[in-house]
Amino acid sequence: MKNSLLACIGASALLISLPSHAQDKIQWSGFGNIAAGMTTGSDDQLFGYDNNLDFNPESLFALQAKADLSDKLSITTQIMSRGEEDFDLGVEWAYLQYQFNDSTSVNVGKLRLPFYMYSDSLDVGYSYHWLRTPQSVYRVAFDNYTGVSVQHNAFIGNFIFNTQVVAGNMNDDIDIGGAELSKAEMNNMIGFNTSAIYNNLTMRIAYYQTNDTNIEFNEISGLLDTLRQAGAGQVASELEVSEDKGTFASVGFMYDNFNWFVGGEYTNLEVEGSYIPEQRSSYLTAGKRFDNWALHATVGQTDDKISNAERFTVPVPQLQAAVNQVTTNVVNETTYTSLGANFNIAPSAVLKFDVTHSDDKLTDESDVLVSAAVQFVF
Repeated sequence: MKNSLLACIGASALLISLPSHAQDKIQWSGFGNIAAGMTTGSDDQLFGYDNNLDFNPESLFALQAKADLSDKLSITTQIMSRGEEDFDLGVEWAYLQYQFNDSTSVNVGKLRLPFYMYSDSLDVGYSYHWLRTPQSVYRVAFDNYTGVSVQHNAFIGNFIFNTQVVAGNMNDDIDIGGAELSKAEMNNMIGFNTSAIYNNLTMRIAYYQTNDTNIEFNEISGLLDTLRQAGAGQVASELEVSEDKGTFASVGFMYDNFNWFVGGEYTNLEVEGSYIPEQRSSYLTAGKRFDNWALHATVGQTDDKISNAERFTVPVPQLQAAVNQVTTNVVNETTYTSLGANFNIAPSAVLKFDVTHSDDKLTDESDVLVSAAVQFVF
């Protein structure tokens, strides 16, 4: 809480300290979600909800300010308060932008990592048809990085191409497989994404990589020490995530003629030389609009695989059982199906309902979540 508050004070002070002529040009905007949900079974848990009605997991409020320092230079900061974090304030974005011309710009600072089609508007529920983005795909444990982004737009024939190249670092406490992590670092990340727009069709590809992924798992630190003491240092080295290569690739499309729409994404994430499984994720979605309301359905799945499982073989049965538990806890093979309805209740607000069913193929367990939200921008 203290660090978040200091960050917000710093961002606010930066805007306030701008010259008076720049303060006059500050553009304010914001958005929010007021969401509630509960599962239908006493033992069901999904997306942070259980069988008690809860407003915290997906409720959030954000305020964004952009100030023009010149006709080419601007500064943008976004402050957000999330229910899942007890509504502590935090700085989501804080960057400087230089607009070279109408086609090319560069951003430097704390930015959103553009893994997905909807990364830039990930928290702005009003901007997409779902109540939440498909969690089968949108599940990388971090969203932001500190670094640089160069964006270029081009018209080629009847196509509009948007290309973005990013480079930077990520350093944060994150969560994978329900395990609290002390720290995660991804240094020297580089990558790109390109979107091609033709009439009502958008197609997108993306690729990112880093050769220096480091994650300290609090829950397995004791096991790693025990393995080394037992002479299984090689297995411990294979389990830990230290200076490993990580890659992320995705493809996606969306066809939307403002009457009906259909789209999908496929992603693949891999951290070589670690026990983090290869994460293969996908979804397909379709819907129909009717004046001021819409219906839509989405099917998604996760299909994680651990490659070269034999590298985690330990000659001690008790230790082998512990290793097996660790490696299986992070594997996810789940199918999600959801049905949703949206109602435009104001020019800049929408009321959404969603029913999502998850089917865990590994545990043979299923959960059903019923949720609703009012999502708005201002």
